[in-house]
Amino acid sequence: PGLWKGSATNVSSSAMSGAIPLVFVPGYKGSELIRKDADGSTVRIWLTPWQALNLTAPDLTLRENDGVDVGGILTSVTLIPRLVEAQIYRPWLDFVSSMGRIKTYVFPYDWRKDNGEISRKLEEFLETVRAENQGVSPVLVGHSNGGNLVLSVLNRKPDLASKVIFVGVPFRGGIGFMRDLVEGVSTGLNPEIASPCVVSSFIGVYTFFPRGESFDTEDVLRDGQGRKIAFRFFNASDWENYELGPYSHEAHCEPAPSSKEFQKRLDLAKKFRDSLEPVKGAVYPKALVIHAQNRKTLRTLKAGNDPDHWFWDFKNSEYSSGDGRVTFSSSIPPEGIEYESFIGEEEHSSLLNDPAAWKRIEVFLFGSNSS
Repeated sequence: PGLWKGSATNVSSSAMSGAIPLVFVPGYKGSELIRKDADGSTVRIWLTPWQALNLTAPDLTLRENDGVDVGGILTSVTLIPRLVEAQIYRPWLDFVSSMGRIKTYVFPYDWRKDNGEISRKLEEFLETVRAENQGVSPVLVGHSNGGNLVLSVLNRKPDLASKVIFVGVPFRGGIGFMRDLVEGVSTGLNPEIASPCVVSSFIGVYTFFPRGESFDTEDVLRDGQGRKIAFRFFNASDWENYELGPYSHEAHCEPAPSSKEFQKRLDLAKKFRDSLEPVKGAVYPKALVIHAQNRKTLRTLKAGNDPDHWFWDFKNSEYSSGDGRVTFSSSIPPEGIEYESFIGEEEHSSLLNDPAAWKRIEVFLFGSNSS
């Protein structure tokens, strides 16, 4: 975490002293991961062109003391030099740097780990940024999981931000990330690097599921007859009984985690989800929410009709409007957070790479006479 390397390029030191501090917190999979090997050498295990092209698949399984450190923000991945480059956060970070009135900080993190631990580190980082800027609280921008991390911090210390921008944040939870834990989601051409059994070892991914209470999304699982399943996402035995995640036939994890080990992950995830509950009477900073509703997004996962075991039918499930990853209804902040809304056209991972969103952000930060 620290000052973004492109931040000072267009700003004189005198202008920099009056610049607004802004901290960007990326989403799930949005930071590089680096592994230190026994001989002292370092290898980037997320994400290189070789990995996206399925030429190598390092093991991302989360283990204690696995020697993995955080690199920088994932800006782009070059698949074919000068021909095919997948843009991730570079267009957005280039835009922020080009505004010239902003001192940009970034907060990369190990997105496999416990969000509770990461949110405490983010809080410490924001205290440091504020101290470096003569007590001025930064603008916070959180994409997806980054937005949940930001909200968790603001519920403890709402004065740590002057303004906040939430982008495609799954505030209310949902079933969209179950695909990663059952069928698996390919990374470029690589089905192995983030396979269901690898992802099931993470902790952060379980924070995307609803608690079945408060402001969280309801009715996300149904049986073969279309009846609602009262599934407890933070209870390991329900995952085993309904053959979901690492216990599903599709994922076929050998060996599947023990109930005790799996419950530990769920307990940490539940504790973090509870931290997203707004504090009554707290005064939150002014907020802008950037979200989309122009793509089919998984809303309710249905079981197939197999009498012998639970089989989950992603193709014939219910979809609603969203950004392709997070439903529009889940991207609405919980009651107690007042916000302005901007509805974008891009899909989930590219919501911040939209010039129309940039214009709206500029107005939100500087007012309508900013250009």
